[in-house]
Amino acid sequence: MSTTGHDAGHDTGRQTVVMVHGLGSSGSFWENLRPSLDTEFRVLTPDLPGHGPRATRLSRVRAHPRELAGWLVMQLRRDGVERPHLVGLSLGGWVVLEMAALGFGASVVALAPAGLWMEGERVRSERAQAVLRRVLPLVNPLLAPLTASDTVKRVGLCSLVVDPGRVSHEQFLAAAIAFGQAKGYGICDWVAVRNRFEGAHKVRVPATVAFGDSDRVLPPRTSQNRALIPEGATFSVVDDCGHAMSWDQPGACLELIAETASRGSPA
Repeated sequence: MSTTGHDAGHDTGRQTVVMVHGLGSSGSFWENLRPSLDTEFRVLTPDLPGHGPRATRLSRVRAHPRELAGWLVMQLRRDGVERPHLVGLSLGGWVVLEMAALGFGASVVALAPAGLWMEGERVRSERAQAVLRRVLPLVNPLLAPLTASDTVKRVGLCSLVVDPGRVSHEQFLAAAIAFGQAKGYGICDWVAVRNRFEGAHKVRVPATVAFGDSDRVLPPRTSQNRALIPEGATFSVVDDCGHAMSWDQPGACLELIAETASRGSPA
């Protein structure tokens, strides 16, 4: 398992938080939250199968969020991690809900989780993004100067955040590199839009589900079915916030993580 966190065997005096990135991203997505979280938690930010610098292609079976969750639970347990607090965004939000449904974790925070489609809603695959992902490796030498452009950043992030100015050029560059590396992007997207999260009744730990009030990727009309979230879960709407919640409103996300973890059993 590739992570950008501490080794699983170290720093056992602190509770562990496992943070799972979204579709086409990597563990580097969470770097802007790390300085604050590292003061209290041991933070692990794994790359999902099909993502990150070691990405390989996936089958339809392995690309299901439930299978991604099972793989991640197995890897974490192998490394001695048993009851971490779980945090995920978008596809990662769905994955951490599936992890909790497997009986893993002490608490779960799902930020803008995928998989909460409305009944009968036809969810579109992100075909244009899939084409862009294939192009990015071809222009890799140009990514640094391209992502340093305010105009390119504004256009590239307009659907993800309310204010692209809140995202650093370093974050944007890391996101572009991760997107180009995500060989599992297309199949994970294909599988996700054909399924829903169906394990809410199995989640027995404190849970928070949150969306930004201006989420253009997973809007309320199509993708925020509260009937699919765990019973007793807190549902929060974060003001002035788009889909990439931890980029738009990092402070609010940190508060949600801390509050939910405080309700969970110690890791």
